[in-house]
Amino acid sequence: MNRARTFPKRWGMWRRVGLLAVGVGLCGGLLLPQRASASAGVLSLEGLRLPAGAVRERLADRMWLHGMPAQVWVLDVPQNPSAVAKALAAQQPALADLHVLPGQLILSGRVGNDRWVAQLESAGMDRTVGSLSAISVRAAPTAQLPGWLPKGARVKSDVAVMESGVKVSDRIWQYAVPPQKLAELLDAGMRRAGWVQQGEGADQWWARERERMKLWLVPLDGGSGLRALGWAP
Repeated sequence: MNRARTFPKRWGMWRRVGLLAVGVGLCGGLLLPQRASASAGVLSLEGLRLPAGAVRERLADRMWLHGMPAQVWVLDVPQNPSAVAKALAAQQPALADLHVLPGQLILSGRVGNDRWVAQLESAGMDRTVGSLSAISVRAAPTAQLPGWLPKGARVKSDVAVMESGVKVSDRIWQYAVPPQKLAELLDAGMRRAGWVQQGEGADQWWARERERMKLWLVPLDGGSGLRALGWAP
């Protein structure tokens, strides 16, 4: 049976869930020891060859990880992760840092002015799904903490994409204070910044002119975790 040339409908859900994994994995890779830049091999993500039957798709028109411009391609490859990793490293020797996690392989390395990361996850017998990412190691981060955010936040993930003229951001922070206390501070900060809560209940929807945002607040390591999913034209 021939493999479809487009991603199935369930791929949309995988893409959304994968945004956070990409942000954490790639920016974590930037903290690894920097090897010398590659002077040989494939010099662009688009130039990497994948085996017959593989499908790849660029994630969003524009993308930022922790405020730094990035590009990310999602993959579906009819080979196991180990074989895919070997094929990628053969084409670009700078992909020399290997991290093995439960059910996942992560390759990373510096290519020119970019940090490349390949995240490869087994999806069954001889099948891999994952991503190829590149972010400039010289780009100055543009992300700033929003004015409504209570003090004491530790940034865990900061991902934003622009597609069809709409910017979608997905950010996670960690706090030492419990959720009830953070909720009070968060409510006051949002209202000072001009946001208006939409409806009641556990799902916190907020609006400000044409912007929309949904907030989640959960207990985390004795403190709190805050996630903000925003849409802005």
